[in-house]
Amino acid sequence: MIRDLSRLTARDFDLLVVGGGIYGLTIAYDAAQRGLSVALVERSDFGGATSFNHLKTIHGGLRYLQSADFSRMRESIRERRTFARIAPRFVAPLPFVMATSPTLTRNPIAMRAAFALDALIGSDRNEGLDPALCLPAGRIVSGSEARELMKGTVQSPTSSCAVWHDYQTVQGDRLTLAFALAAANHGAALANYVEAVEPRRDGGKGVVGVMARDVLTGSDFRINARVVVNAAGPWGSTLLAKMGVPGRWPLLKAMNLVTSRPARKTAVVAATRTGRALVLLPWQGRTLVGTSESSDERQPDDQEAHRSEMLAFLADVNDTFAALHLQPEEVTLVHRGIVPAADTGGRLSLLPHSRIVDHLADGMNGLVSVVGVKYTTARATAERAVDLVLEKLRKPPVPSRTATMILPGAAIADRDPAEPITHAIREEMASTLTDVVVRRTGVGAAGHPGNVVANQYAAAMQQELGWSEERRNKELQALARFYHIL
Repeated sequence: MIRDLSRLTARDFDLLVVGGGIYGLTIAYDAAQRGLSVALVERSDFGGATSFNHLKTIHGGLRYLQSADFSRMRESIRERRTFARIAPRFVAPLPFVMATSPTLTRNPIAMRAAFALDALIGSDRNEGLDPALCLPAGRIVSGSEARELMKGTVQSPTSSCAVWHDYQTVQGDRLTLAFALAAANHGAALANYVEAVEPRRDGGKGVVGVMARDVLTGSDFRINARVVVNAAGPWGSTLLAKMGVPGRWPLLKAMNLVTSRPARKTAVVAATRTGRALVLLPWQGRTLVGTSESSDERQPDDQEAHRSEMLAFLADVNDTFAALHLQPEEVTLVHRGIVPAADTGGRLSLLPHSRIVDHLADGMNGLVSVVGVKYTTARATAERAVDLVLEKLRKPPVPSRTATMILPGAAIADRDPAEPITHAIREEMASTLTDVVVRRTGVGAAGHPGNVVANQYAAAMQQELGWSEERRNKELQALARFYHIL
């Protein structure tokens, strides 16, 4: 996968995808494997914004039983199994534990009923999977086993717990990148650090591409395409405004905290005083806590980690897990992202469903927006989006195969490259030190790797890319800013 911008101008594409998060990448991959000519541009690095923030889990939607949303639960179970089929190297079963309570939905009888429904709806959850990836049925445990599972999180003794399994993404950023590699392998022309500046019109009301800008050099160029899919995440409404399309959606800020607290063997789920679920997750030998959601509306560029927000979230965590006593100095990285929201009775909450919007109804032919919500269901949403693109292109239906084809580097027998830094630059379009340290090699995915490692990686990139000393120092400073809490 080479960053060759000349490929973006060499032809007219069937489809241009704007946005290189998990939704844009899965759309590009699905369209390319169905035979469409595809281009994709991303204003920063692939999976570098909201897709980096997710909780590193692929879940089967057990909580959707509370709202009796069986179709959404079924889709989550199906897509959870799909990830285990197409990326077995990057997922692993993880037990989740939640203390039961006398409440209507969390008492032992209710939880047993929930597990029975889960087993029925997801009866094929392990179909065709490697035995190591098969998920056991949910169960209720009590006595000393329950107390041991909840040890160190709650102060009062636990009489019984509900235990179920989902998948954890062991190398979440490698999994996201695998979709980019898959799209490139099927002929898609992808480029990171390229921003869609403004739409190109056909003289009427249709979109025929965009004017784009190389973020690294500042040069502008045209990309021609018959259909443009806006998958720009929080910047999607900004892009629509540039295109003169009415409509926007509110945004909120979500955060997860990576800490230096040693990891537990299980994930622990508990409800805050307001009823929102928080999770303690073992990840890379550490404890990851998530997810907080801002109560007020935010802007797309509100991507910084603020200490006041972190402290408020930490207080919420310690109130919910009363025996945890997490301290601010234990926070090694704040995962943060701006996500689509819904306003329900004056209160913002995460948008419940992904949306695919055909802007033909807005008088803008050739433009589709995808507003993505969950990492787990991105592939399924992409499949539906490409079905719509084929209709708009007046091409015959072509079945998607992305649910059955193993992603590049994601098979159980696959291994990391012997020279990961060089490989990231030459084969995976890494352009900055942060790209390599955080998202390609993962040595800094859970916190700053330390000055020795950072300098070693910077020196290797300097040699490979011919950086000046000034550029090398700027890259080290940018890496430090990535972890900085304002």
